[in-house]
Amino acid sequence: MSQRFAPEQSAPEWTPEVDARLARVGMRILLGADVFFFAAFFFAFFYLRALNNDYAWLPAGTTHPTRAIGAIIVLLLVLCAAFYMLGARALGKTPLAKSPSTARPLFWLALIAGILGGVVQLYEFRNLGFDPQLGGGFPSVFVGLKGGLLAQIVGALLWLGSHIAQARPLGDSAARPASAGMFGYFLIFLAGVSLVAYLVLYFV
Repeated sequence: MSQRFAPEQSAPEWTPEVDARLARVGMRILLGADVFFFAAFFFAFFYLRALNNDYAWLPAGTTHPTRAIGAIIVLLLVLCAAFYMLGARALGKTPLAKSPSTARPLFWLALIAGILGGVVQLYEFRNLGFDPQLGGGFPSVFVGLKGGLLAQIVGALLWLGSHIAQARPLGDSAARPASAGMFGYFLIFLAGVSLVAYLVLYFV
């Protein structure tokens, strides 16, 4: 006796609901790990400052970098995050939903702002007003924290470039707006870290 079997139906590669949930979980894991990464530098700042062994926290000739340059870096990173989030909204469930023609120019503005922020950071490293190689607690924490932030900014800009390339009507960023939107929270996080670092490193 012949038996009929229903044809197997393969599960779809992804659905919008699953994609959104995976994007949220993945971003939470990334941000959680990053919080511990930067927390180590802030802990080192206050711990070494409180100890100040042999008065080596601020060696002779070491001063805080120019506040205006630090403020410009923070402003550019905030603009980068803001432009990207506006572009991501153009790909999501908003009145501008599914509008890659609106998203891509905003993504480009975010990329330009981020690149300018990295360039200003490099300029600051070359004009610190002190030599980190001479040692000291503050110079070490400053270079470590700002250097780590710059490295992550570079990685984020490369990631942003991939969203620009995929923000087409049939591109991946347009097809998966939840994933594109979650990346914006990483940019907001980096902008927030830069603001906290600015307040701590330039004013405390």
